[in-house]
Amino acid sequence: MSEFQFNIVPDDQLKSCERSYNTEAECAGSVSTSTQFNYAFCLVHASRQEDVRKSIPILLALCRPGTDHRDFVYFLSLAYYRLGEYEKALTQAKRVLAMEPNNSQATRLLGAIQAKLRTEGALGMAIVTGGVAIGVGLAAILTGALIRR
Repeated sequence: MSEFQFNIVPDDQLKSCERSYNTEAECAGSVSTSTQFNYAFCLVHASRQEDVRKSIPILLALCRPGTDHRDFVYFLSLAYYRLGEYEKALTQAKRVLAMEPNNSQATRLLGAIQAKLRTEGALGMAIVTGGVAIGVGLAAILTGALIRR
């Protein structure tokens, strides 16, 4: 499976959403759900990982009981995916599909997450196997050296 595709938000659009978010927070004392979501959306699609990471607490707050909207959960899953936190991304993608089983975006994201997890699992096994092989080789060398004494 190829890498999951998403668009990167231009910096000027991100800054505009951030200004709206901050202005609303300063003037009104709270930020509307739509402004929070717009800002989180831009953060999830930002080019810098530190910006993507900023989206997590906003999306988690939006996903509280009674407001557990599938878009909030989907973009939370995408944020975790972009940060390489595949287990968390998997959990959230499954939540979206529990809400909306035929959601094609969530289905594609779930496939990409599972592919990453398989790749990481295979890499982990290769590292463990390589470590074991090195350990066995060292043991054989040491055993041979002790026997020759």
